[in-house]
Amino acid sequence: MTKFIYGFLLMLATGSNLLFAQTSTDPFDVQLRFYKSALKNYDLQAATVALYTMQALKPERADLNDSLALLYFAGERYAQAYLVGQAIVNADPKRNDMLEMVAVSKQNLGMIKESLADYEKLYGAEKSVYFLYQMATLQYQLKRYGECVASLDQILANADADKQKVSIRVQGGSQEAPMKAAAYNVKGICAMELNQPDAAKENFNKALQIFPDFVLAKANLDTLEKKQHGDKAAASAASKPATAPAKH
Repeated sequence: MTKFIYGFLLMLATGSNLLFAQTSTDPFDVQLRFYKSALKNYDLQAATVALYTMQALKPERADLNDSLALLYFAGERYAQAYLVGQAIVNADPKRNDMLEMVAVSKQNLGMIKESLADYEKLYGAEKSVYFLYQMATLQYQLKRYGECVASLDQILANADADKQKVSIRVQGGSQEAPMKAAAYNVKGICAMELNQPDAAKENFNKALQIFPDFVLAKANLDTLEKKQHGDKAAASAASKPATAPAKH
């Protein structure tokens, strides 16, 4: 996630997007105190109930939708985050912060094509190399390898990518890797899918030159080398003449 999502998460945690009346007995203010208390204890379900009550009391408060979308997102309730966030984006197409949240939610829901379309809009608006990397990973998942490699080549040619890192899922957790190392790794995987082992090996090695401790690139290179070794052994066995049957 970029600064937009992090900023929203901070805003949710502090409740700074909502005015807070300490002593008022007004029903809205009572629910607001309820909401703040629930957030303080990270009781997202209770906070959600409070927000819905506040919306019922003051339906003109459109800013409550932002808090609700963020609340669902923070609780990994991606279907609800997508629905509420999409409504916000539909009302204001310039809300790229919410569009990013919607894109991430769709990705977690397996809506890969739809998430890619959102990231394409985000990249078109901001030209962020981070969005371009997300596009590449989604293009790979859709087996659109040519588009994926083209996106990766743009990343590798972009100086901004030198300064950025991405989180890569590995067994037992995640690992932060330089974006260009991650790009070379995905490019190597695409080459494997396209049956281009030499290109795959070259890209995995480039990833490891940038980041020698890159767990996923090491594993991919190891898998490729084992496959090549197995293919050579099978080819060698196939080239040997069959043993003649013993005579009795």
